[in-house]
Amino acid sequence: MIKYLKDYDYTPTQLENYFDGEISLLIIDKSYRGKGIGKKMINKIFECAKEDNMKNIEILTDESCNFKFYEYCGCKKVYEKIIPNNEPDKCGNVSNEIGYIYEKVLN
Repeated sequence: MIKYLKDYDYTPTQLENYFDGEISLLIIDKSYRGKGIGKKMINKIFECAKEDNMKNIEILTDESCNFKFYEYCGCKKVYEKIIPNNEPDKCGNVSNEIGYIYEKVLN
């Protein structure tokens, strides 16, 4: 898990102190996808963050995930960067991928 979190540490300096909170991992088991569970979870996270007086949340994701889900949930893409993918594919090849930072402004 520590290695995974280290891979997602690509927030640029200008955004380091901008966000009140961060979501760096949200995974729904494949057998439960498409049932609205992810939407319910993220809305509950936003609700709890707002109750804790947070104003904006940083969401770290990449192109291997369903990053468009965050746009569907009202988040805005504010940054993207090519990042090394340190996890080899089935053939042992390591490649790069695009990492994204989305922002959710809590009203």
